[in-house]
Amino acid sequence: MTDSSRPDTSFAGQIVLINGASGALGTATAQTLAARGATLILLGRKLDQLERLADDISERVLPEVPADARGEAPVIQPVDFSGAAPEDYEQLVTGIEQAFGRLDLLVHAMGTAGELAPLAHADLMKFQESLHVNLTAPFALTRACWPLLERADRPRVLFFTDRGTEAFGSAHDIAHAGLERMIRQWAAESPEVWIGGFDPGAVNSRLRHARFPGELTEDRQPPCAVMPALLEWLAQGESGEVRRLPREPG
Repeated sequence: MTDSSRPDTSFAGQIVLINGASGALGTATAQTLAARGATLILLGRKLDQLERLADDISERVLPEVPADARGEAPVIQPVDFSGAAPEDYEQLVTGIEQAFGRLDLLVHAMGTAGELAPLAHADLMKFQESLHVNLTAPFALTRACWPLLERADRPRVLFFTDRGTEAFGSAHDIAHAGLERMIRQWAAESPEVWIGGFDPGAVNSRLRHARFPGELTEDRQPPCAVMPALLEWLAQGESGEVRRLPREPG
């Protein structure tokens, strides 16, 4: 007998695109979803990191998945969205459409810390770049993928978000405030697609270290520690909302 109250965290037969797959949260998400049957499309800036992740999933993760629930080997695509033009998004989506025909889940784990500076002294070019990478590029990719999401039975879009700080977060924190507003607006406009945010709190990653260089590593939790909460949120979360884990572990 199965417990019907437990959330369904299987991704067997689902096509999942992870943007920022080579980062700490992106890697943990990829490994977690592959272990639950997803076929992954992995995006990131560095080809060698994507290749290592894809090899790890193919050689270590997939063999542990029952054959009747196992996804295909990951597909990798290096891409740098900091300079992407509209046609780059269109070309990417065309390739996904030709290979898979749809998307069941789009995960945004890409981000850049930008500079830590008071707004009065922020470098304009760095400010614009951070806004683009953290807000505009995820919007553009989601918009381009929307027709593929609409073909899925239960389409979902997930953004990793950050609650930010009251001062010195510069464009990074402003962009993440914009992400949360965009999540609410998109959910209100398009209820046929589930769209939500997940704020994991203090997670050990290069991005976290860049934003909080004085923070002790032992005060951060490993990315794998937040994956059970992420799976539960994807299964049962309310569209248009952001799930926030405690800022500090424990």
